[in-house]
Amino acid sequence: MKQFPRWTVLLCCALLAVAAAGCGARSGVTAWFVDSLVKVFPDHEARAGELSDRTWLIPRNGHASIQIALRSERAAPEVRVEVQAPRKDDKELAAQARWVEYVPVGSNPPGTPYDELERPAPGLFPDPLMEKFPFELKERTTQPVWITVYAPADAAPGPYSGEVAFLAGDERLASLRFTVQVVEATVPAQQKLKVTNWFSFSGGRLTQHYKAEPYSPEYWELLENFGRVMADHKQNVIITPVLELAKPSVVNGTIRYDFSLLDKWVETFQRAGAIGTIEGRHLLGRSGGFFAPMTVPAIVVEGGQAVRKGLDPDDPRAEQFLGSFLPALHAHLKEKGWEDRYIQHVLDEPHDREAAIYNRYSKIIHKHMPGIPTIDAVGLDQDIDFFAEVCNIWVPVLSSFDHSLDVMREHVKKGGEAWYYTCVGPQGRYLNRFTDLPLVKTQLLHWFNYRHDLTGFLHWGGNAWGPRPLMNVQTVINQNRTLLPAGDNAIVYPNPEKNSVLSSIRLEAMREGIEDYELLTALEAKDAAKARELARRAIPNINDYVRNVKEFRTIRRELLEAF
Repeated sequence: MKQFPRWTVLLCCALLAVAAAGCGARSGVTAWFVDSLVKVFPDHEARAGELSDRTWLIPRNGHASIQIALRSERAAPEVRVEVQAPRKDDKELAAQARWVEYVPVGSNPPGTPYDELERPAPGLFPDPLMEKFPFELKERTTQPVWITVYAPADAAPGPYSGEVAFLAGDERLASLRFTVQVVEATVPAQQKLKVTNWFSFSGGRLTQHYKAEPYSPEYWELLENFGRVMADHKQNVIITPVLELAKPSVVNGTIRYDFSLLDKWVETFQRAGAIGTIEGRHLLGRSGGFFAPMTVPAIVVEGGQAVRKGLDPDDPRAEQFLGSFLPALHAHLKEKGWEDRYIQHVLDEPHDREAAIYNRYSKIIHKHMPGIPTIDAVGLDQDIDFFAEVCNIWVPVLSSFDHSLDVMREHVKKGGEAWYYTCVGPQGRYLNRFTDLPLVKTQLLHWFNYRHDLTGFLHWGGNAWGPRPLMNVQTVINQNRTLLPAGDNAIVYPNPEKNSVLSSIRLEAMREGIEDYELLTALEAKDAAKARELARRAIPNINDYVRNVKEFRTIRRELLEAF
């Protein structure tokens, strides 16, 4: 392992001494560093040695998260944070300060043992990253502050020194110096891993949090701001409601389609950097719950007008609709040069009772959109013979393919792709990104991608907020029958003041996990044995993985120093 200069170690020890003594003793404020994969709670107290042998390593074109805990004997109502960005000679790294808000979690996932949780619910858990300053530092309550550092691809390797100060009015409450070590490793500019969180931009979802009516200037500004945040966090696939965005009209009894809204949608997310891949929303649906009859959302001519209707799959008008819509969509994609970046969903989570209809309509889609891959989430623990031959991109739910990895690899050998997804589950001892799970599980989601040769990740809940997103992170779905695990519904929070969204500490951990995937992939080209060995140490098996943060940091350090 590479040895860092003695002065770096001395600096870390000095910072520990400052934290232990309590920086800013005049104000009664203590500030200390905590690993960013350790969740800080209101009752978190400074512990000797918490920062032992701690060095912030950062790859070029990559990010590092620095977490600082503040605790005060008396309240400080208006605390500001000033960051002196890490600097080396005349070069400076970008640094952003935010503070971590707490959200209430009422219950833990029922299938998850207590030793897999960060702590039992009910209670307050850290998650949203708030951008508005000042904030209130409450009496005898620990407040985490989050510093995000970015090193550009051309940053010179070596140590960069910075400082963070906490102020209230004219009083300097506390300050800490920190050092970021830029390494030779560089996150590739061209991301290989496909990542999608499903976001809804329907009128109801937006208008309860934003002044952005669909297709208004504010709406398009929101989408671009939203896309910019997600692109910055490595999302490169955008779920796209192609049917909703197609404007139909009737000409001589025949439906014609105007795709100008689709164009604006794609171009908006392109400007934001989030496309990537255009992920066409499902062309089939259900009339209710999981086992309800299937429907085909269609556009038909009634009374000389184009009317949207949900049709029975056996209604001949359903196939007629797709026979007109899909060729028009396909021709438009080719005209725009988007054919190679488009994928199409058929039905979400198809099961064996739907086999005949799913198979028939998948073939219709392939017929009218030749060369366009189809993609769907599915459980591989079901009988999927109906699915296997007509779906190009398999996205099985984690926990459903424990004994099916060979089946997935065979699908890839035949020219298909294999991703995976999480939704409500898995629970138990599997990886996931719930609010009450340790953050190391969240970062490891994409080590899992690399470990098991999976090239994409999908999660259904990007912004499925209720009316009060900061007060309720456990919304109810499926006609009020399913209480979601905390945070399964969303990975961001509304930010109406900026017509945008706020990140979360889970999204930050996700980003660093995606960067790890890209570095593992890059290392494989240089030293495949080393890349595979690191991945096996991090994740020996499906739900056997490193749970100790310090152990994970050791493995990750080896990855960052392997270039």
